[in-house]
This record gives sequence, C-alpha cells and structure tokens, in this order.
Amino acid sequence: MRNDPPGLVVFLDANVLARPVTRSLLMFSSYTSNFTVGWSRHVEQEADRRMRPGQATAQSVRERAASELTPTGTDSSRFPKTDPKDRQVLADATAAGAVVIVTEDVDDFSEVELAASGLVAVNPDLFLAECVSTDSYAQAVRRMAARMSRPARTPQLLHARIGRQHPMAATTHKAAFDVAPDAATNNPPAVLYRGDRCLRCLDSGKHMTIGVCWDCRTAGAAEPASDQTHQAEQPRRS
Repeated sequence: MRNDPPGLVVFLDANVLARPVTRSLLMFSSYTSNFTVGWSRHVEQEADRRMRPGQATAQSVRERAASELTPTGTDSSRFPKTDPKDRQVLADATAAGAVVIVTEDVDDFSEVELAASGLVAVNPDLFLAECVSTDSYAQAVRRMAARMSRPARTPQLLHARIGRQHPMAATTHKAAFDVAPDAATNNPPAVLYRGDRCLRCLDSGKHMTIGVCWDCRTAGAAEPASDQTHQAEQPRRS
C-alpha cells in the first residue's frame, strides 16, 4: 500500500487465517512491506475450528512469531447491516486500528458500516495482486518453499501452484519466476472489494475500479511501497 507509514494493520478474517498457503503469503509478504497482519482471539478460535487434522493451528503460528492478539472489539451489535457471523470481526478490526480486512466473504460486510469505520474489505487474491510488490511476493514464495519438505517444492513450482488459488496474484507477479502459473481451480467470487478507500493510496471519495482509484490505476504498474521494511512481524500489540 502506497504513501503510508510502516505498521499499517491488515486484519485477517478466519476464512483466510485457516488457509495455510494464503496465510503464509500474507504474513511473509508483510515482512518486506509497509503493513503488518493481525487477528483477534475470536478470529483465531474460529480459524482453528476450521483447520484440518495435522495442520498447524493459527495459535501455534502466532506463538512461533512471538506475536500477540489484537484487541477484542465491543458492541458488535452496532453493525446491524453486516452479516451476523461477521459483526464481531468488524468490531475487532476496528478495535485493532486496522484499515483493511482481508476476507473471502467480502459480501458479508456492509459497505456503509465499513466506510463509517474507516475500513475496506478485500479478497486475499486481490490484496496480494494490488497491495504487495513483486519483490515481496517473490521473497515470500522463496521463504515458503524453503520450509516445505512433504513434498519439497521449488519456488517456481510453488508459484505455479499458487495460481490455482490466487490467479490474480500469480499473474500480476509472474515476472518473479520463469514459469507460468497453473490455471485457477475455482471461479472468482462475485464481490472482491467493498469500501470507499483506494487500496493503494487509501484516499476516499474517488472513482474506483475494483478497489483502486483512477489516479493510481492510470499511474501504471508502480508497485506498493514495500521497500520500506518494518521490524514488527505480526499483529499490533494490545
């Protein structure tokens, strides 16, 4: 995300946190970007309920990163237009001081209530394509591949496989690896973004195309300010 100080909080929903590849891409990308990722106790517990047997839990991932949970939001009932199961997520993201909620259920969040809270909701594939630089993406994929042993995968093979889940991200960052991404295995969701702020400059009130304002879109393929490496590795401390 451009033009913002390091430490911008990106709040992960449970349906993102429960997906190891997506979660790892976001976490490792944050190490060389100007945002941190975080989540609350409510989200962590919900994500752990979704994990398959043998998968590392969200709690264990957070503890290995020596990170803390973000604060728990109060009075989730003040978001009556948001889907009931996501009202606490919106309350927690607001309490965390987040600007972005990364979620697979963008359409569950009320655009009016997001805007009133200064937040946007975005699909993880779109976020990785628009808000992460190719360099940060490449470094994240290399880190992930280095940790894989069952089975072992090269960064090139992992990048190709990422195309199945995140076709926009793999296509946007195809220059990172000399291999074409695999074809997507699912159709993209109908709603990829909700809110009134540009994902790149975070300004509001502008004409936008899929979450990016006209000024940023026509500025070309300039990348997010991910060269500002920050030291905070995970959620904002409570």
